[in-house]
Amino acid sequence: MYVLADASVSTAAAATAVDSAAVAAPQRAGGWVAPLADALEQVLYALQEGLDKLHVPYSYGYSIILLTLIVKLITYPLTKQQVESAMAVQALKPRIDLIKDRFGEDKDKIQKETSVLYEQAGVNPLAGCLPTLATIPIFIGLFSSLTNVANDGLLDTQGFYFVPSLAGPTTMAMRQSGLGTSWLLPLSPDGTPPIGWEAAAAYLTLPVLLVLVQYASSSVTTPPIDPKDENANTQRALLVFLPLMVGWFSLNVPAGLSLYYLANTVLSSAIQIYLKKLGGANVVMNELGPVTKPGSGRRNGVAAAGWSAWKPVTVMTTAEAAKARAEAEAEVERAREAAEEAAAAAAFDNSSVMSMSVDDAAAGRGAGPITGVAGAPAVAIDPSKVNRRCKRRRLTSLVQDGSAASTAAAGMSA
Repeated sequence: MYVLADASVSTAAAATAVDSAAVAAPQRAGGWVAPLADALEQVLYALQEGLDKLHVPYSYGYSIILLTLIVKLITYPLTKQQVESAMAVQALKPRIDLIKDRFGEDKDKIQKETSVLYEQAGVNPLAGCLPTLATIPIFIGLFSSLTNVANDGLLDTQGFYFVPSLAGPTTMAMRQSGLGTSWLLPLSPDGTPPIGWEAAAAYLTLPVLLVLVQYASSSVTTPPIDPKDENANTQRALLVFLPLMVGWFSLNVPAGLSLYYLANTVLSSAIQIYLKKLGGANVVMNELGPVTKPGSGRRNGVAAAGWSAWKPVTVMTTAEAAKARAEAEAEVERAREAAEEAAAAAAFDNSSVMSMSVDDAAAGRGAGPITGVAGAPAVAIDPSKVNRRCKRRRLTSLVQDGSAASTAAAGMSA
C-alpha cells in the first residue's frame, strides 16, 4: 500500500515538473552576451518585417536563414584566415613526418625542430585559433537571440513547410529542466511518442537532415586521418559521434534553433568546400624545396641554419657506401695511372734512342734489338713482359734500361 502511494506521489511530482517547465517564465539572455543578442534579435525582426512586406511565405523561417547568412558573411574573413592556416600546417605534414621518423621518441627534439620548420616556412600554427575564438561570441549571441525569440512566444504560430511550429516541439525551459525530449520519449506501450508519430516525424526531419549534412561535410572537407598519429582514434571517434551529438542536441531545442543549426552547417560546408576544394584559400608560405618520403631526407646544418637548407639525399646501407667508396678510389687510381702513362708516352716519343714506335714494340712488331749508341751492343726487349694496363710505362722503363746498358757497354769497349 505504501509502495503504491509512493508511486502515485512520484507520478504526480513528475507531471507537476513537466507543467512547471512548460509554463516557466521565459528568461532572456543576460550578462556580457545580452547587448549582442539584442542587436541580432533586432536584425531578425527587421528581416522578418521586410519579408512580410514582400509577401514571402514562412517569413520567420527565412529570416532565421538570412540572419545566419549575414553572420557567416561578416565572419568570412576570419573563417578564411583559419582555413588558410590549417591548410598551411597540413602542407608541412610530410616534413613533420620526416622529423618524427628521424628523432623517434625524442619529444623535445621533435618539438624544437618543428618550431624551426614553422619559423622557416613562415607559418603560425596558432593563427587558426584566433579567428575561431573570435567567432565564438558571435555564435553565442546568435544562439541567444534566437532563444529570446522562442522564449517570447513569437514563433508559436510560425511554421516552416513541413514543420508545424518553429517554437515546438519543446521549449528551452523544458530543456534546462532535463525534459527536452519529453515530446519523443518515452514511447507508449504501443510504440507511439507522446505527441504522436505524425507530428513527431515532422519535427524529426530537421535533426535527421542536420546529422546527414554533418556527415557529408566531414567526408568532403576533413583531411585523411594519419594512422600513425597518436590521436588518430580520437579523431575517428569525433567524426563518428560529433554529428550524432549535434543531432541529439537539436532534439532538445525548439525547431527554430534546429533550423538555424541546419542553415549554419550548410553554409559552413559550402564555405569550406569553396576555400579548400575550389581554390578560394590563398596559402602563403616560404618555399622549402622538394620533399622526399619519410626517412630519406635530412636537414643540413644545425637548427639555426633553417629549413631552407633542406636537401633530399639518398640513404645507403653500409655495404653500399663501402662499395661506392671503393669504386671512387679505383676511379682516382685509374686517373692517376692514365696521367703517368701520358707523361711517359710523351717522354718516350721524344727520346732519340728509340728505333721503333712504342705501339710496334708493345704489339710485338719488329721485336728485336734496340740500338742505343753507335757500335754498342743492342739490348733486346721482350714484348710479353709489358703489362697491358701500363704498357707505355713498362716499355719506357725497359728502353731507358737498355739505353743505359748500351752506353755502359760502349764505354767499356772504348
